[in-house]
Amino acid sequence: MVSEQLNLWYCDTFVSTPWQFFFLILPLIGAFLYGREKYKLAWTLIGVWVFIQVTFSALTNLVFNCSLE
Repeated sequence: MVSEQLNLWYCDTFVSTPWQFFFLILPLIGAFLYGREKYKLAWTLIGVWVFIQVTFSALTNLVFNCSLE
């Protein structure tokens, strides 16, 4: 289990702020570059975005408890 202080910091810093939505720019830029036939860079950006999203989703759902109680 994680400590209460670490849990509170994670929930306040990452879960309750809208900064995660700024990562949505990565697949959009990737789609734009894919249309410009820069496939390697496009898939790299999309892959980085998937990795970040899966990591934060796993941390939020499995490690930390960010309930509103």
